[in-house]
Amino acid sequence: MSSKISEAMQVYELIKKLGSAEIRDMRIVLRSDWFNYREDVRQLFDILVKAVSKQGEMPDKAFIFSKIYPEKEPDDRLMRLLGSWLTDAVEDYMRWKTIAGNPVGGHMALASAYRKKNLPTLFQKNIRQAQEQLEQQPIRNADYLRQKHDVLAETFRFEAATKRTEALNVQGMSDALDHWYFAQKLRQVCTALSHQNVFKTEYTFSLLDVMLEQIERDNLLEFPAIDLYYHCYKVLSEPDNEAGFARFLEKIVQHGACFPEEELRDLYVLGLNFCTRRINEGSQPHVRAGFELYRAGFEKKIFLVDGVLSRFTYRNAAALGLLLGELEWVRTFLDEFRYFIEPKYRDSNYHFNLARWEYEMKNYDIALLLLQHSESEDLLAALAAKTLIAKILFNIGAFDALHSHLDAMQIFLKRHKEISYHRANYVHFIRFTRKLTTASADQRAALRTAIVQEKAVSEKKWLLEKSEGA
Repeated sequence: MSSKISEAMQVYELIKKLGSAEIRDMRIVLRSDWFNYREDVRQLFDILVKAVSKQGEMPDKAFIFSKIYPEKEPDDRLMRLLGSWLTDAVEDYMRWKTIAGNPVGGHMALASAYRKKNLPTLFQKNIRQAQEQLEQQPIRNADYLRQKHDVLAETFRFEAATKRTEALNVQGMSDALDHWYFAQKLRQVCTALSHQNVFKTEYTFSLLDVMLEQIERDNLLEFPAIDLYYHCYKVLSEPDNEAGFARFLEKIVQHGACFPEEELRDLYVLGLNFCTRRINEGSQPHVRAGFELYRAGFEKKIFLVDGVLSRFTYRNAAALGLLLGELEWVRTFLDEFRYFIEPKYRDSNYHFNLARWEYEMKNYDIALLLLQHSESEDLLAALAAKTLIAKILFNIGAFDALHSHLDAMQIFLKRHKEISYHRANYVHFIRFTRKLTTASADQRAALRTAIVQEKAVSEKKWLLEKSEGA
């Protein structure tokens, strides 16, 4: 019997993603004949859960088989079937959990079933409960508008069969469909425009002009899902419109509570990507705007995905805060969110960002000590640390050590040819830093002009400050 994991045994990877409450639920599910009637499937689940709890690899299939069937000869086909049966049970549970987490959808499904069985009292009870729960919950995104349309459409089907001589709410159903479509279309357009700016590609959007005209004419901005994505679209399509960007930020604050956490996070990321683009174009106001987006997002903890914070988000937020001199906020932030970073990246990222904070405080010795504990397999993070060391050595006048360090940076860049996009930035940083160590006052003026004219250079602001003798 092969010891390698088969496709059927990918259930192990699925179980690794279950939380403790879901593990408890699954044990109940596997004891229910509705979901599973086999003891061997229950045993497989317990063996795999035990392996996950020890943070080990997928157990050898021969070992699993001997535990479940000590009296049988190894049977690869049976093992594949076991994995498939357990996968089916987990997926049945996940489908049930999804439905249970959507009470409006549950009542709608029941209403549809009762309509088909010609049970009007039960239909009306469930359609009313669906309407009430839809309006009582706070979410007002495109999914809300879709469900609003679905309630009207289900009511129309019922009334079309039972009230043949009465006028039906066809207009309301049609309007609701438009509102849902406009909100969803605008969201997709905003995502596409943001993607377009990053990957330098082009997309076409059918009916967009007609849709925007109707939104403005019919005052559909009263719907939060349409209002927020309309202003997001305006920002992405008119990047130089500063007033438009300010309105978009206001709309995030105004309507933030109307969106689920995942979608709100996407909106913040759209705003941050826009700020990053404008910062790269030299816009200083967008440094502050980007920082405030990070600050507001971290207050709501919306940047956490399943309780985990991306090391890149952690680093970028700290960088903007340091750039603006928000030292007190950055210091608190680094400690408060340190333990949300994945364990394998946690310490190196914390020490690197704390080193940057100590650098801003001019505690250069402490910063150098911290950088010794910030080694990273991420090449760009490693280059950022090496750049910070170079700045410290320059600031303390350790020029012999600085030249040796710059030599090592050059070797690092030559060895890692996969650093293509950012290579020129660091090559020019090394070249300008070397020249700054020996440049006379007259030479510094010419050097400053060269730095200003060079588009691809890391730490341009710092280089310009040093060229002025700062």
